[in-house]
Amino acid sequence: MINSKRNKIALVIGSIAVACLLLASMTVLLHNDDEGANITGGILLSENSNRVIVRCLSPDVTLSLRGFSGEIIFTNCAPDAQVSGFEGAISRDDTNISFVVDGGDDQYQLNTPFKTDFSFAVLGDSQGFNSMLSEALINLGDCEFVIHCGDMTPSGMPEEFDSLQSAFDESPVPIYTTPGNHDVKNNGSLEYQNRYAPLSYSFEYSGITFAIVDSSDLNISEEEIAWMEEVFEDADRKVIVTHAPSYDPYTDNHTLDQGSCDRFQEFVLDREIDAVFTGHIHAFNYLRAESSDFIITGGAGASLDNGTHHYVIVTVSTSGFAYEKVDILDTNSIVDGISLVAKDGTRLNRTCEDLKAMTQVHLYSSYENLYGSIGGQGYYTGVLISDLISMIGGMDEGDILRITSTDGFSQDFGYLNVYPNETWLDLQGFMTLSFEYEGAEIPDWQDGPRLSMLPSDGFYSNSDCEITSYEGQGYDIYPSAGSRWVRNVSAISILDGV
Repeated sequence: MINSKRNKIALVIGSIAVACLLLASMTVLLHNDDEGANITGGILLSENSNRVIVRCLSPDVTLSLRGFSGEIIFTNCAPDAQVSGFEGAISRDDTNISFVVDGGDDQYQLNTPFKTDFSFAVLGDSQGFNSMLSEALINLGDCEFVIHCGDMTPSGMPEEFDSLQSAFDESPVPIYTTPGNHDVKNNGSLEYQNRYAPLSYSFEYSGITFAIVDSSDLNISEEEIAWMEEVFEDADRKVIVTHAPSYDPYTDNHTLDQGSCDRFQEFVLDREIDAVFTGHIHAFNYLRAESSDFIITGGAGASLDNGTHHYVIVTVSTSGFAYEKVDILDTNSIVDGISLVAKDGTRLNRTCEDLKAMTQVHLYSSYENLYGSIGGQGYYTGVLISDLISMIGGMDEGDILRITSTDGFSQDFGYLNVYPNETWLDLQGFMTLSFEYEGAEIPDWQDGPRLSMLPSDGFYSNSDCEITSYEGQGYDIYPSAGSRWVRNVSAISILDGV
């Protein structure tokens, strides 16, 4: 469960009125004839001769059918959505609504009641740490919906989206998403669009117009600015959700490209956008500029750049918006011990207290991430990986060492990572399983046990990572030294490389 420490930020923006903009209509064929469906406010997930599944991307959705008989399923629905155009039995299961129709040319609508006072949640950058995401989502039943600001997966692979969906299934309310740069890797852009939404879309909820804008390529183009102009043409309350921010309060370089930063900030301020929600930076930050609020909330699971893991509750009233940062402690990720698995499958379990009884290494280190930012600066205390695997027979040249996290994320390493020669030792340092960081031990240190590289210069750079990665491992998969530092390690396994 989550222990929530609520830090209320009393930030109120002025009273504003109502606007409305629906998603563009999308037409799809249900059969290989002239029969078809027209959907406004959602996308078609799948169809066959007796079933149509629609994902709602708005609280108000219209589905028009011609000559269809079978089951209609709406997913990602508002819990209080009302169905019109159908008089029979309706089944409800959390955010799913289904019913069976029998031919004819019909139109079915989902409508959500207008609310003056309500709340919604915003979070971002869970990045595959779905245990923490799930724990957050199940606690958001009092919200009308959740917005995820992107980087939902580590690298956009289909199996990562499968795992993400398992977490999304825990949510008692709809989830609206925008893709992050991690989500579009490995052809993940198509995977995302097939499962969740177009790259950019808009919807209206109780007088607030939301524009979900794609910045997964760290760019917001002139065309996207023009699209937002249309979206907000007659709107009063205006909210933008996108992945990458236009400013970085920590390093000045973890943002949209410079041209996008300039044009986006100009648009937001000129159009008096009420709130902009972004992720990308793994931290919380609030900035008020003229009449616009900028909120960075990238703390839903990925390794932090600053602060604590969190989500943001946005409370809406006639007087404006108020923001509340809620810290997350995911007890499912707290590791009290690890499993050491030999090549023959023999398993040896060791608790954190067992680790503390071993010969310890205590050194300062840090790592470079994909964008050149430095993270993880501080003193680490732990035990050598080589000492740990000696308990299960060690490893031979050609074998693979696999480090696995509680959420299933893993990294593979080779013989020289564990038993480095002089050159590799100078670059990557001691390969260590750390159980203490800056004097904080597990569970106060939520990232531990963590794989740590402890070179003598205190910095494991991307170039160091490239040189010390075997073919098909590490830098070859994702060019970031920080990705090698697996957190919440639950298992260390030796695999036969032959």
